[in-house]
Amino acid sequence: MGFCNPDRDDFIYTMDRVEQFNEEHDHIHLNVETTAHADYRTRLNTQAAGGQLPDIFQVFPGAELSPLVDGGAVHSLNHIRDHWLDDGLLDEVALEDFSFDGETYAIPSVQNPTSFVFYDKDMIAELGYSEFPDTYDEFLSLIVDLRESGTTPISLGNSAPWVLQSVYISTIADRFTGNDFLEDVFAGERAFTDPDFVSALAVIEELTEMGAFNEDLNTMDSNQMIEYFLQGRSGMVIDGNWGAISILANKPEDKNVGIAIIPLGDTNTVSTVYGNAWSLNSNLEGEELEAAETFMKWMFNEEHYQGLIGLGRVVAADVDVPEDIEFDELFAEMLELTNTAPPAPVYDAVLPQAVNNVLENELQAITIGRSTPEESAQKIQEQVNTE
Repeated sequence: MGFCNPDRDDFIYTMDRVEQFNEEHDHIHLNVETTAHADYRTRLNTQAAGGQLPDIFQVFPGAELSPLVDGGAVHSLNHIRDHWLDDGLLDEVALEDFSFDGETYAIPSVQNPTSFVFYDKDMIAELGYSEFPDTYDEFLSLIVDLRESGTTPISLGNSAPWVLQSVYISTIADRFTGNDFLEDVFAGERAFTDPDFVSALAVIEELTEMGAFNEDLNTMDSNQMIEYFLQGRSGMVIDGNWGAISILANKPEDKNVGIAIIPLGDTNTVSTVYGNAWSLNSNLEGEELEAAETFMKWMFNEEHYQGLIGLGRVVAADVDVPEDIEFDELFAEMLELTNTAPPAPVYDAVLPQAVNNVLENELQAITIGRSTPEESAQKIQEQVNTE
């Protein structure tokens, strides 16, 4: 089994689960090969190209899984997916990013909402805000007030340019374009040059020009932007659910952190992607296939998802929160927001890599004044036209 370990707690938990499976199944034994998160994608694609994938391996959704499906490297799970659907543990939405042409190829563990506003409650209260703004105009007013008080309004670390793409534009654009925009673009029915998407890019331009971000936003990384916020140098930081985990682990005891959704447009959608999903090697057959399917059905059960909740993860399944778990208020609020906010696509889980690269480069270009929203939209669409 191939597994990458982006988080130590996840790694320990997964290894404990595999050990438990081996103890309970005398006729099946799993050996685990781990790879550092930063190297895993390269190893996965290299082994896929060489026909050397392990029997069970971790995959990423949408555009990253698609080439493995097209190359015939992963096994369809359609004949066992009702195991999860019939009892309501998973639904079609959770499987959507891992399904192509009616076939499902992976089962996910978690969902990752990628766009929350974490804010310093005490800092904004001192500026006269008893609660977080619920309109975009009020949000802009808060940015102005923070800037005038001598504080960076929003810390942003976009040196790896996925942040503006995954955390910002995936949610912001959805508020203008709606959930079907990307699908319609690749069906030739809409385009990135449409006014609604250009308006979404204009939000990034507006925030930059009004001084919402730290000036070194394109040299600071996503970890540093959290540190910047925790040091009290900014009033807000916008990040995914993983940001809450980092904040809770590192914040000073007297730091009073709130969480909200960007107040923009008529909906409260939040870009969300399902992840930590596992697939089966397409070469499996007979007893080996049966053993792998036995493991998948055993692994992705209610106990598994409840265990992940205990680690502070937002899970892909519909399960009750264990009664013995007490959450920090910030995490509890994040769960509530996740359960009430409709999901929106995360762009890098849907876009072809070349298109996503152009998008990320153009978002960065807008922040340094080297491109306008209209020019960037045109370049993104030009890349789509070559696909």
